[in-house]
Amino acid sequence: MATGQIKSSTVDAQSAISELTGISATNFANQSVDFSSSNISSMLAGQTLANQLMNQTSKVVSCVLSQANKFPELAHVIEERDIADSQRFR
Repeated sequence: MATGQIKSSTVDAQSAISELTGISATNFANQSVDFSSSNISSMLAGQTLANQLMNQTSKVVSCVLSQANKFPELAHVIEERDIADSQRFR
């Protein structure tokens, strides 16, 4: 993702989050690790940890996407405000 100046452009905002739009929290939530043929305690502990990690990752992805989806709307509001402000100085 490119970095640069803060802009009140809906196009720039949409471009900034475009890398995230293909990610889905359900991709992580519906996955799990299963070592059904193993009874080694460290492997079973790793299985539990991996499943908890997938669940927590799903929550983080949902939160990030929720916040990212606000950027185009916020950029639109700021863009309108900037246009109104520029009209005052004409």
